[in-house]
Parts: sequence; C-alpha cells; structure tokens
Amino acid sequence: MSWRDRLSRASFRGFEFLTESHDAKGGRRLAVHEYPGAEIPGVEDLGGKAWEWKLNAYFIGPDYDLERNGLLEKLNEPGAAWLNHPWLGLLWVRAQRWSLHESTDKGGFCTIAIEFVPSGETVQPTQDLVDVAFDRTRKLADVVVADFTLEAMSAGGMTSFVAAVEGKLEGLRQMMSLATLPLTLANQVTGLIAGIKGELAALMAIPAAYAFALRNLTTTLGAGANDSDLADTERPRVVARYARAATAKSAVALSGVAATDGAARRNGLRAEALQSRLLVTAAAETALTNYRAEGDRDAVLTTVTAAIDALLPSLPDAVFQAAVTARAAVAEALLAQDLKPAASRKVVTPLPAVVLAHRLGVDVAVFLARNAVRHPLFVRGHIDG
Repeated sequence: MSWRDRLSRASFRGFEFLTESHDAKGGRRLAVHEYPGAEIPGVEDLGGKAWEWKLNAYFIGPDYDLERNGLLEKLNEPGAAWLNHPWLGLLWVRAQRWSLHESTDKGGFCTIAIEFVPSGETVQPTQDLVDVAFDRTRKLADVVVADFTLEAMSAGGMTSFVAAVEGKLEGLRQMMSLATLPLTLANQVTGLIAGIKGELAALMAIPAAYAFALRNLTTTLGAGANDSDLADTERPRVVARYARAATAKSAVALSGVAATDGAARRNGLRAEALQSRLLVTAAAETALTNYRAEGDRDAVLTTVTAAIDALLPSLPDAVFQAAVTARAAVAEALLAQDLKPAASRKVVTPLPAVVLAHRLGVDVAVFLARNAVRHPLFVRGHIDG
C-alpha cells in the first residue's frame, strides 16, 4: 500500500469536500537576546507555536453552488470539530478564516482556501463500533484469502477437482436463491457465481485468483445487504441462511482417479474451508445494521457467533486470531444498541397498530418490528413501545 492508497476524502463536521493541496505551518516561539560585546546571543524558548493548516477545497459540477453553500455553513458554525485531513488524518480544530474564489469564466467551479487552527483542547476521536466491526470482518477475509493455497495435482486430479468445486458453487447459487434476497442483489450474486464458474479452470491455476474471486462474491453479499436496503426484520433469516451454508459439513466430492489422489482430496478440503470462512464474514457483515427489535438483534448475534465458534477449532493461528477479533467487534457493535422498550402495556380490546404506536410515542415501523405484529389493524396482548 502506497501513500496514495492511504489518502482519504476531506471532511469537516461530517461534510465531505474535494481538495488537491494543503499547507501546514508550525514552529517554536523563540526570543533571541543579543548582548553588547557578546558574540553568541541568548535564546529563550517560549514553547511551541500553534499549528496552522490550510486546505484548498474545490467544488465542481452543475450543483457546485449548493455544495459550496453547505461547506460554508459548516465553517461558520462556532466551536471545534473534527477535520478529516487527507494527508494528516483526524485533527480537532477550529476554522479560523476562509476565502472563496469563483468567476464567470470558470462557471461550475469554485475554490475555498480554509485556514484551521488547533481547538485549544485535547479530545480523543470516538470510534463508530459498526465501522470497527466492518473493518475487523474485512481483515478476517483478508487473512482467509492469504491463507489459501493448493497443492500440485495431476491433470486428471485437477479436472475432477475443478468439476467438484463447480458443483459446490452451483450449490451455493441454489442456496442464494432460497435465501430470497432482494432482486438487485440476487442478480448481482448470480452473475458473479456464473463468472467464477466460467473461469474456474483458469482461476484454479492461480489459487490466489480463485480466493480473491470468491472473496469478491462474499463481500458483495455482505455489502449488498445495505446497498439493497435489506430490512432489519429480514436479516435474521438471511444471516441464518449464510451461516448454515458456512457450517454445513459437505466436503468437495471427487470422482474417478481423483478420489484416490491425496493432493486432490486435501485441496478439496481447503476449497471447502475457504468458502465456509468467507461465508461467515458475509453473515457477519449482513448482521451489522441498526435494529428496531431486540429479538432480531439477538437472533443475528447468536447466529454469527455460533457460526464463528463452529469454525474456530479448525482454523490456523492467523485466521483464528482474526476470527476471534471479528467476533468480539461484531458482538460489541450489536450489543451497544439500546433496544429496551420504553414502555409496555397489555391490550385487551384489539386496536390498530398506528393508534398504539402513537400512544406509546414510537414510530409505527418500530412498533411493528418490535412486537412482530401479524395484523396491523387488530393488535392485542402484551406490547412494547
């Protein structure tokens, strides 16, 4: 990874903007005393000078003026805030002054030179637990891919091995269809599986290429839950489907001469382990969302932790450590959600859900999810708000 890869998009108070250059000024406050007849002056160090950071932001496009105004509003808010500096990282600063430049001959483009100074107080950045959990699951996937290798096989063994892995991928495709994923995500996943199957022989010649292709598939599964707006009430079912596929005991079945080929059998176990471990990361990422019902949150947490626990005994050291770290991060992120009902009551005469939600002071969708309402017009029994 080079310095270019480590650059991030600039933002202030959560408002993102483009920037192409920056300046930073620092120094020491030195008082130099020159004495009559002395060749060497006296220097008194009065401490460090306050840093000054200057970012040159720019906006471009047909709606550049709306984005420009958004940043100017953030700059004009009083008090300190976090600046995500592309070159220097997170800085707790105050916006001291800024200047705007735009002209008619450069329509659709403007620049803002912004000067930041230290806030005058020390504050530690708060970490978003969901972001941390996503990062840990992605690192687990990285370690799983790096751990994947294949032994050399005979031509016949390779042919049978590729056919067996193709069968496993077909089984994975069928599992995805049974998971009833959102249409956009289902089509995307089906296309990726078809692409891997079409290039399987070439991918297996370079094991790392196959591992990366499978990782791309499971990353799509995990990220696709958010991209396709998969409801929190649907996630326990989808996570459970991924977890069952990950922990199912069905090694790659070899036929013919490959069935007695030791290298082919060991490679079959490695291919099975790769798929299982990456599916667990997809289950963990799918589980990471904001839940409205404590039961849904607890269901996905139990499923993910049980799936990871089932794989732990067979994991090599590096993958084991990454899996344990990811498990802890997912549990911490989900358990941090306060889903305890603010009020509870018993409804004897059936009432519409919208009426009960209003009386309890909660959103209707939250009420429906939290109480697993079967019919929104006739709700009765014990309810939580």
